[in-house]
Amino acid sequence: MEWRELMKGFIKGILSLFLIIFISLVLLTTKQSVNVPIQTPPTTNYAEEIGDKLQASDFTKKTIIALRAAGYSPDSTIGYLVESPTNQIMTIHLHSIDKIDKSTESEIQYIVNRIAKNNNLHNFIVNVQLVDVSLQ
Repeated sequence: MEWRELMKGFIKGILSLFLIIFISLVLLTTKQSVNVPIQTPPTTNYAEEIGDKLQASDFTKKTIIALRAAGYSPDSTIGYLVESPTNQIMTIHLHSIDKIDKSTESEIQYIVNRIAKNNNLHNFIVNVQLVDVSLQ
């Protein structure tokens, strides 16, 4: 009987030791994955910087004038979403056009990027949207 009791105690001790090691490893692994620093993009500083450049260069006004000279009818405002130099999105709303095809998008993209280059700005991803004047 003593031998069985001794073996049961030994097995319980080994299992307890493995359980403690397992829990320690899980906690250690979890702690390491939680301590990974979160990288915050420098969008605020760049967005402010690009906003200042857009105002100083009259970029919006120049773009609207160039689009009108090319025969398009944009709104008098342009929307911007700027996250980084490689992710600058510009939304232009056009009136008096039935549909937007690839050549129209390409021409507008070219006009915008030419103006951006002339003003020492990075290229924009241009999002062209039609405005239905019958809804206004």
